[in-house]
Amino acid sequence: MGRVRGPKNMPGGQPPSNGFNCADSAAGIDPAERLAERLGDIVSPGTAIVCVGNELRGDDAAGTAVAGRIAAAVPWDVYDTQTAPESFLVKIASRKPASVLLIDAIHFGGEPGAVKLFAPEDIGGQGPSTHGPAPLAFLEALRMMHPCRCAVLGIQPKQADLGAPLSEPVRQAVDLVVRALTKLAESAGPSHR
Repeated sequence: MGRVRGPKNMPGGQPPSNGFNCADSAAGIDPAERLAERLGDIVSPGTAIVCVGNELRGDDAAGTAVAGRIAAAVPWDVYDTQTAPESFLVKIASRKPASVLLIDAIHFGGEPGAVKLFAPEDIGGQGPSTHGPAPLAFLEALRMMHPCRCAVLGIQPKQADLGAPLSEPVRQAVDLVVRALTKLAESAGPSHR
């Protein structure tokens, strides 16, 4: 899991989002639709989706849970890197993606289960995390091998207890991210395939 530094603009000049959560639906807002629109600024036909997570540590499994549900449902390359995204660097760089969306449990001070889109530079810490190198270190190494647009979709964890399942708020956040990516894939049509 990474931690967030101060807010900056997303690649392309977009400010970071205010976040997305399932509570939006109570206000008549479809959070999956909003998130899909936001992701549409990053995800293109040549996107690689890199999902990071530790299935043995509760909410830290969020990225891996997303990967397991979208791999066959979206037209983009999906990499379930578990706790070792650095092991996929050469494979991802050799595919020359137009952009990379990294999905991971990230501590950003939101309510558990909140989902937020970040520029990689907003994710703090170069050192080891529960996955080995932090997301920023992975993305910097990837961009040295293959310069491309990158973004991080963070899910605020509630807990990362050894042997625990996903908490209910993070399970709902995983559902939200899956719905958003599925909506984006459906709206993209054959041009994204």
